[in-house]
Amino acid sequence: MRYKWIFRNKWGTIMKDFTAKLSASAVTTVDSSNTAKAVKSGALDVFATPMMLALMEEATCLACAPLLDDGETTVGTNASVSHNKASGIGTQITATAILENADGRKLTFSVSAKDNKDDIIGKGTIERFVVLEDKFMKKVNGI
Repeated sequence: MRYKWIFRNKWGTIMKDFTAKLSASAVTTVDSSNTAKAVKSGALDVFATPMMLALMEEATCLACAPLLDDGETTVGTNASVSHNKASGIGTQITATAILENADGRKLTFSVSAKDNKDDIIGKGTIERFVVLEDKFMKKVNGI
């Protein structure tokens, strides 16, 4: 499969063309800082859904990092994930992201998270958008 993303800016059009299937993983261990109770997304000492999503987002960032040039980054624009199994303190969690599609600057990843028993604890899709850091931050800051 061939992927492309396109930048249009005041200097012209820049197109990246690549064929590699990009993927990456990020790992954490459930501890008292990333539980539902700690981040106030629930009352129990289990891996928090927002922390699972953050780990999945980290994996998407790692997956596309090799293609980014200086001054480029990605921002999350959409996430649809399910959290299917609770994980207690001490459990190692691995989130994996696989680039499934690149449409212009929109990158779509399938994501999953597994525990150290290799059980899937969550899965879904995440979309990220490639941006120019300076331009994006100027817009955020109203410049």
